[in-house]
Amino acid sequence: MIKLRRVVPSLCLASALSGLAAYAATAQEPAPASHCGGASPWRHGHGGGPGEMGLVLHKLNLGADQQTQVKAIFAGEKGQLDALHESAKANRRALATTPPTDPGYAALIETEQHNAAARIMLGHQTWKQIYESVLTKQQQQQIPGIVAAAQAARESGMGAWKAQHPQTPSD
Repeated sequence: MIKLRRVVPSLCLASALSGLAAYAATAQEPAPASHCGGASPWRHGHGGGPGEMGLVLHKLNLGADQQTQVKAIFAGEKGQLDALHESAKANRRALATTPPTDPGYAALIETEQHNAAARIMLGHQTWKQIYESVLTKQQQQQIPGIVAAAQAARESGMGAWKAQHPQTPSD
């Protein structure tokens, strides 16, 4: 039997990820002066993509042709992301007004889980397509180093933050 204490955090996480993906997919930034084709979708990550996709693509210094290919891939998935966003939005509205005792509540939870899984899968498929059809072998070989350096920077930053913000032991 599904326990409410497991469902609520999962629901919150799925809702937060849906919102973040929707925001990332719709947020528009002004284009840098040196970039004529509009905002670079890989500078700050791509909504729904696996964690490091935006950082990795930015650090690989893609050529103009590769940037065009990546933009085309992102544009091709936009319709699917929009449909997932609309489904998640409607489902969140329904969840907000449906009591957990309602017989249809479980179906709404399943829809929320399906939307989250579909968004994650779409992000991974996008990354695979970029990896296999856009990146060179040399760029593919650079990825583990880029990811490791980013992880080390995060850990260093977290260590510095913890040093400045000591935690008091809870009693």
